[in-house]
Amino acid sequence: MGYRETALITYGTKCEICTYGIVEVHHISYQEHQEVEDYIRYLAKNGNDISRELEKARTLGFLFWDGSQLAKDDRSTNLSCLCSNCHYLVHLMNVGLKLLKAIPKRK
Repeated sequence: MGYRETALITYGTKCEICTYGIVEVHHISYQEHQEVEDYIRYLAKNGNDISRELEKARTLGFLFWDGSQLAKDDRSTNLSCLCSNCHYLVHLMNVGLKLLKAIPKRK
């Protein structure tokens, strides 16, 4: 089962923020993932050893690096179901942090 199916089964088919019925799956740790991935790319591009950073990434749930991309954390506790509007707003820095507080805490 893929991460989208996992999220829909776990959190339902309505937006967790506004309850609209058409949803996309959002990775809650997207900002952290991007920062870690960017740093690993920077190190690799400059010929540095990335093994230590990859180990740190694994502890955060980013399990593998394919040479250009770091896998996202697809565990259900890192997923949320959002409509396209709320998903867009979550990705805006100031609004996104406030909207993420509206999503129920994960166990």
